[in-house]
Amino acid sequence: MQSVNAKLSGTRKERGKVSGMAALAAAMLMGSPVFAQDLVEAGCMEETAGFSVQCSANDIQIAGVATNPDGTPQLEILDDGCAYQGDTVEFTATFELVSSAKERHDIGIYFVTDGDPQGDGAISGSCAISTLPFQPDPPWLDLDGTNDPFPGTSGPSGVQDTCGDIDKPGHNPLYPTITITAVCVDPDADGKLNLPYCTSWRQAGANELCVTPTDAFPGSPSKCKCDEGFNVPIDVPPAELLVSKTASPTTLTEPGGAVTFSIAVTNVGIDPSNSVVMDTLTDDIYGDITMAGHDGIISTTCATPQTIPADDRNPGGVDTYSCQFTAQINANANTVETDTVTASGVDNNGYTLAGQDSASVTILDSPPALEVVKTASPTQLLEPGGPVTFTVSVKNTSPASSDPITLGSLVDNIHGDLNGQGDCQSGLVIAPGQEYLCSFTTNVMGNAGKSETDTVTASGADDEGNMVSASDSATVLIVNVPSEISVTKTADPEQVDEPGGNVTYTYTVTNLSTVDAVTIENLDDDKLGDLNGLGDCALTQILYSSQSFTCSVTTFVSGNGNTSVTNVVLALGVDDDGQVLSAMSDATVDIINAPPAAALTKTATRALVTFDVTVTNTSDAEVLTVTALVDDMFGDVTVVQGDLYNTTCVTPQELQPAAQPGDSYTCSFEAWVNSATHTNTVTATVVDDDGSAPVSPSDSATVTLQ
Repeated sequence: MQSVNAKLSGTRKERGKVSGMAALAAAMLMGSPVFAQDLVEAGCMEETAGFSVQCSANDIQIAGVATNPDGTPQLEILDDGCAYQGDTVEFTATFELVSSAKERHDIGIYFVTDGDPQGDGAISGSCAISTLPFQPDPPWLDLDGTNDPFPGTSGPSGVQDTCGDIDKPGHNPLYPTITITAVCVDPDADGKLNLPYCTSWRQAGANELCVTPTDAFPGSPSKCKCDEGFNVPIDVPPAELLVSKTASPTTLTEPGGAVTFSIAVTNVGIDPSNSVVMDTLTDDIYGDITMAGHDGIISTTCATPQTIPADDRNPGGVDTYSCQFTAQINANANTVETDTVTASGVDNNGYTLAGQDSASVTILDSPPALEVVKTASPTQLLEPGGPVTFTVSVKNTSPASSDPITLGSLVDNIHGDLNGQGDCQSGLVIAPGQEYLCSFTTNVMGNAGKSETDTVTASGADDEGNMVSASDSATVLIVNVPSEISVTKTADPEQVDEPGGNVTYTYTVTNLSTVDAVTIENLDDDKLGDLNGLGDCALTQILYSSQSFTCSVTTFVSGNGNTSVTNVVLALGVDDDGQVLSAMSDATVDIINAPPAAALTKTATRALVTFDVTVTNTSDAEVLTVTALVDDMFGDVTVVQGDLYNTTCVTPQELQPAAQPGDSYTCSFEAWVNSATHTNTVTATVVDDDGSAPVSPSDSATVTLQ
C-alpha cells in the first residue's frame, strides 16, 4: 500500500495535513484504508490520453464516498475545510468503485481539482489522477501481471504493470482511499463540495504497459465514465452577498405611513482577495431602490455601483455597504407587508453573487371615527310651536384613508329612524374625509319656556367590521308670546241721591292673549273685597284666547251729597306658562245732594217750668249737627243764667237721618215763668256737613199760670 500526498500550499494546509494524518490513523483502527496508487496532479482525461473522448460507457463508476457502519462517511478533512467558495480543501476519502462489467484493466480515476472552470467535468482542465493498487489479492487484482508480455520482472524492460484492475464479482466493488486537494465549488447550490470525476479502463488485449496513473487513460474514446455533478459531503458555504434589511417602524396604524428601510450588504464572496462590484439593489415591491419618486419611494441614500471588499478577510477594509430608503406604505388594517431586497454584483473573477433579505411591516387596525353635527332652523319658535328643519352632517373622520364606513343607521331619539324622512338615508358608504348631509322637517310644539332637545345617532362599520357611532343634539326653544287680560267695571245707576242707594256693579274680564289660556284666580273690589261668592261672581275661571266672563254684584252705595264713590276692581290670573297677569278698572257713583230739614217744640208746665226741647232730623239725607239752642226769653238754654235755673241741654249734638235711631235730641231746662200766660220760643241752629246754609227750627211753649 502506498500513500500519495497532494500538493499543499501555505501554513494552513501544513497544519491541516498533520491533523488529517491523525484522523487517518484513527480511521485505520476501524479498518485499514488502502490508498490509491501514486496520485498525480496533471491535466485531465483528454490531456492525458492525447485524444478526444466521448465517455459513453458505464462500465466503471464511483457510487460515492464509502460509509462506516454507523453511516458516517469515510472522509477526513486535512485542513480547515471550505471557508468560502473558491477556497481549497484537502481531504482523504474512501470511495466506492463499482464495475458493471466482467473484468476491466488499468483503471484510471480522474478528480477535478481546479473547480471545473470549463464546465466539462474531468474531460479537460486540472485533475488529480490515481489508479487502483494491483496487490495484494485480496482485495486488489492484477489481471495483467500474469497475462501481459511483461510479467513480474521478466519482461524486456524488467517492469511490472502496476495499474490496478477489477473483475466481477470477485473484486467488486473496490474501495480506494485517495487524498485530494480541490477547489471549493458548489454549482448545484446544495451546500456540498462538487467534485466532478471521470473513470477510464481497458479491456483484455489492450494490455499496454501501465506503471503510473498518467498511463491509465481510456483504451478507446468511449471507454470512460464521467459525472460532473458528483458530490463529496464537505460543506461549502454559498457564494453570496449577505444582505440585511430592517424596517423602522415595524408597525403602522392604518392607513400607513413612512417606513425607513435600512440595508446592509456584506461581501462574503468566493475569494478573500476579491472585491464585488454591486451593480443592482432592487426590492420586490418598490423596484429600484437607488431612485426616489416611484413606487412610493420618498427618499433614498442607496446608490449603485458600489465596490465592496471581501468580508473580514480584508483587514481594515470596509466590507459592508449600508444605505437607507424611505417609502410610503398604505394598506388596510391587519395587513403584513413583507418585501425583499435583492443585491447582486460581480466579483473580480467574473462570478455573479447575489443575496437578499426581507423585512415586514404590520399595519395595525385604526378604530374608525364618525363626527355627527345636527343643527336646527329655526332654533326658536313662538309658542305654541311650528315646523323646524333639522340638518344632519355625518363625516367619516377615520384616521385611516382606507377605511370607508357604511352608515348602517341614522336614528333620532324623538323622531325615530330617519331613513326615508326628508332626504335622509341609511346604508350609504362614506369615504374617509367625506361628509354626508341630509335634512328633515318636523313640527316642534309646546308651551313657552319648553325646549326640545333631540339627538341623532349615526352608526356604522368600517371595512374591517369595526363598529362605530357618534351623536349630536340640537335644541329648539319655545318662546313665550306675552299674555294679557283686561277688566271692565260698570255701575248702574251711576248717580244716587244722598244718603245713597242700591247700585249694581258689573265686572267683565277678557283674555286678550292670542295663544295662552288664562286662569282668573282673584277678583277683588277695594270697597267690596273678594268678589268670589258675591252676586253671581264665581272663581276660578279659565279663559281661552279672546274669551271673557261677566258677573254682577248689587250693593248699597251711600255718601254725602255732592260726593262720589269710586270702586276699583283688580283682576289677577296666571297663563298656562305660569306668567302672572293683572288688570284694573273702576266705576264711580255720584251722590246727589238733598237739602237739610229740622223741627222744634217747647212745652211749659209750671212756674218753675221745665221746658223740654227736642230737635229732630227730619231729613233722610244726612247727619245734622245742632250747634245752638237759644230761647227768646231765657237766652242760651245750655247755660244757667238769668231766669234759667237749670239745664241739661248741651251743644253741639249730632242728629242721625230721619227714621234712624238718634235722629232727635231731647233736653230740658228749668226757668222761672213770671207771667200767667207765658209763651217763649226756643230756636235751634242746625247745620249739615257739606256746607249748606244752617236751618233754625224753633218752637214755642205757652205756660198759663193760674
